[in-house]
Amino acid sequence: MRVKSTLAWIAGAALDRVRNTWTGRIVAGVIVLALVAGIGGGVWWRMQQVPDGAALAVGDRVVTVTDLDDRVQTLRALYGVQPPVEDPVKMDGFRRDAAKAVALSMVLEDRATEMGVGIADAKVRQTLDQYITQQLGNGPGARDDFIEVLGNVGTTEDKVMTEVRQQMVVGELFDRVTKDVTVTDDDLRAEFPRYAERLGTPEKRDLSNIVVASKEAAEKIAADLRGGADFATVARASTIDNATRANGGALGPISADQLQPDYAKAAFGAPAGQVFGPVQNQFGWNVGRSGAVTPGVPANFDQVKDRLRELVLFDRRISLWGQWMTDSLANGDVRYADDYRPADPDTAPTGASPGLPSGTPQTVPPATGGGG
Repeated sequence: MRVKSTLAWIAGAALDRVRNTWTGRIVAGVIVLALVAGIGGGVWWRMQQVPDGAALAVGDRVVTVTDLDDRVQTLRALYGVQPPVEDPVKMDGFRRDAAKAVALSMVLEDRATEMGVGIADAKVRQTLDQYITQQLGNGPGARDDFIEVLGNVGTTEDKVMTEVRQQMVVGELFDRVTKDVTVTDDDLRAEFPRYAERLGTPEKRDLSNIVVASKEAAEKIAADLRGGADFATVARASTIDNATRANGGALGPISADQLQPDYAKAAFGAPAGQVFGPVQNQFGWNVGRSGAVTPGVPANFDQVKDRLRELVLFDRRISLWGQWMTDSLANGDVRYADDYRPADPDTAPTGASPGLPSGTPQTVPPATGGGG
């Protein structure tokens, strides 16, 4: 599978920014997409403590440490989840968040059973086929490549199928739990001041960027550029970003909400025409230049009314969903081993959406215009 270009990393959507952190991958990706429930089936345990070798238990079901590690392998195959093994502090948080994600997914599976929610095998297969096509193209060769990738990261197609099914079940749960949420015109007028900034046309800057492997190289490039070197020429000769090398590092007009926070702060804090950086991200060290500025335009209520309704409805559904998950988790008879107990075991994550292949939107993207 191809790695995102630096342009995609820098100018990615808000949800991608969340998922590209280890915490975000677990909270926004794992819990919301819902890990496969039911591992460790057949093990019965009613005590308040979990047995040796277990990470957690939900009711009568025990999830062993091995089971949890196996689950993370499946997530690695599907979503690129990478445990931060080189940082003990982050790894501890990752382990606890992963345990909580599994517990929540198992509780949600129980609620789905109570509510009669299920997904047909054919629909699960269709969804997985669409995923494979999106990632690897059409034809039997694509499926063979997918199976090979799964084997390389220690998981199987059956486990992925179970994961996809659970995603779709959670999507159906979300729809049922939030189906009665409404927004009136009076609500929209009352909420407009809170959303006005998001609904206006944001300021944009014509940005160019150079990526190199080391801070030292980036500092030298920044110094050369500030000394008068031509940006496009240096970019063509130096950048390791294949997506922007040919056009001299040009990213085009971009708003701050399309950027990683650190990069946005540097890019929008620099006067037009000036070089900024170095700024580090996972692909290397970035040196940029802020070009022409397109001023933002405030939102007009009548023009953005439909968009406002979408945002308010979405946020209200997410709020109700979060509270419903929290209530379900608190009443789910969940116990953790000491090394896997999260800091807030009875509270579901906030700010997360279902993000499922069944059609529930992953996020409402930032508005890019004021015209509704």
